[in-house]
Amino acid sequence: MRKAPELAEARPELIAWGGDASADLLCWDASDEEPGRWPVLVYNRDDGLWRRYDCGMVQFLVRVLRGDFDECPLGDLSLWGRESAVFLNRDEEERMWEAGLDPWTGEPDPYAGMFGP
Repeated sequence: MRKAPELAEARPELIAWGGDASADLLCWDASDEEPGRWPVLVYNRDDGLWRRYDCGMVQFLVRVLRGDFDECPLGDLSLWGRESAVFLNRDEEERMWEAGLDPWTGEPDPYAGMFGP
């Protein structure tokens, strides 16, 4: 696979921890024995390129939410610059849909009940 120039000779040990709606892959480079030093590597499917971000997972996600990179590292822009995010587990998301609410906004869903039970 293609890599950004700074990764040309790298042979990282990858642990996948996330993905986005555009099928990008988010990983730790677990080559270092100390997990606190594992940077984030992202495979962006839009440009077919691996890139390295010298920060941990939490800082990476915060920087995406703040729009704090030179450009969005992800193909999916839905989190870029949003400032905050909501985590919902599957049960809570389902419960809100069943209650006729959009789980991501909390607003009534105009399509509730139209596409299944």
